[in-house]
Amino acid sequence: MPASGGWENGVKRGLLLLFAALLLLLGGCGTEGSIDKLYSLPQLADEYVELQRAIDGVLSAGAVYSAPVDGVHRQSVQLCDLNGDGEEEAVAFFSTAGEKPLKIYLFRRSAGKYERAAVIEGAGSSIESIDYEDLDGDGWMEAIVGWGMGGDLKMLEVYTLKGFQLASIAAADYSRYLTADMNGDGRKELLAVRRGTAEAAGSVTLYSVAGDGETSIAAEKLSAGLDGITKLAVGALKDRPCALFVEGSCQGGLVTDILIYEDEVLKNITLDQATGVSEGTLRSSTAACQDLLGDGGCLIPIPRVLPAQGETVYRVLDWYGYNSRGKRTIVTTTYHNYSDSWYLILPDSWGEISLRREDSDVGERAVVFSLWNGEGEPVTDFLVIYTLSGENRRELADREGRSVIRSGGETIFAAELRLSQKEWPEGPDMNWLRQNFRPVYSEWTAN
Repeated sequence: MPASGGWENGVKRGLLLLFAALLLLLGGCGTEGSIDKLYSLPQLADEYVELQRAIDGVLSAGAVYSAPVDGVHRQSVQLCDLNGDGEEEAVAFFSTAGEKPLKIYLFRRSAGKYERAAVIEGAGSSIESIDYEDLDGDGWMEAIVGWGMGGDLKMLEVYTLKGFQLASIAAADYSRYLTADMNGDGRKELLAVRRGTAEAAGSVTLYSVAGDGETSIAAEKLSAGLDGITKLAVGALKDRPCALFVEGSCQGGLVTDILIYEDEVLKNITLDQATGVSEGTLRSSTAACQDLLGDGGCLIPIPRVLPAQGETVYRVLDWYGYNSRGKRTIVTTTYHNYSDSWYLILPDSWGEISLRREDSDVGERAVVFSLWNGEGEPVTDFLVIYTLSGENRRELADREGRSVIRSGGETIFAAELRLSQKEWPEGPDMNWLRQNFRPVYSEWTAN
């Protein structure tokens, strides 16, 4: 027998259809045609039918769709209000034959129809990406287009669209790019990042477009030896709301360059001029910079080795925040267990600690936290965190002394306190653990 909720919903749907049919009869509409409309599929609005006709005209001339292959805007046809009038224009991406085979068609609405307004043409093998930003504050979007030129070579070009009269106002080769309001004037700047070579360090070039369309450029070097850009991020410093964090792989690990834009100058505040490398952020770790605390500040994790109970070496991450002069301070410390996908924010009050693993039962992985009492002295265990993923995980979680601190999917995380609050007043309790125990997400690692 079906559930009572499903039966009631069925009755309601039937009554709604009957009521709609009665309204149509009372309104003087023909019964047969009106009932047919009730059951017909939704129809596209007339303007979208006209848009499809305009696109079909391009396709019939030999073009094929060529959607952007990277970025957040990857559809073959995109809708965007380019001129701020509340009406969406259409942007469609094609490839054709010829000297400039890549085509970006702009269609605008006129009298309820879409008609071609402009075409952006580019040479190359692919349309890498497109972004829409009002860089000069005139109410019209600029189109930021990445062109794939074959291999690793990519060209970035910025087009003004005002009045649908196209003009290129900036062009450069790039590895990655983003836009951000770097100086707090309410308008975003474009930041093009280039990976270095064996002969020269990488660089960042900032393009700022004034209200009159004039483009100004500022550039700065990155750390020498970068063999790849792994992450771009925008975050706050201790005394500044916006800075660019460029993170890259290098021999031995990761390095992060922090750049600010002030008085029309782009400055790498972490770069050591003597070595050409941001030494303070260089680390043999895959942990990427991030807004760990969710307060808008981007922090850089530097690993620190803990005292060892055996041959296995354990590390914690000291997360550093910077000010605009390049001075760093520790904001917080965490232990990241990447193999079990969790981390714990560690308080300063714990003092010096040590870690070890105890994986004694099938389906159970355990990390034991201990107070370090000095070389040659026995440690004092105070906390065990269990990762339980077997079929008997619930049984393991319910063992005496254990409490669940997080549960999701096929994994249960439980904890056991080995010292009471009376024995160690600075020790954790279960409420504190639940607040400071977090999952690790894969995008937090650079690779």
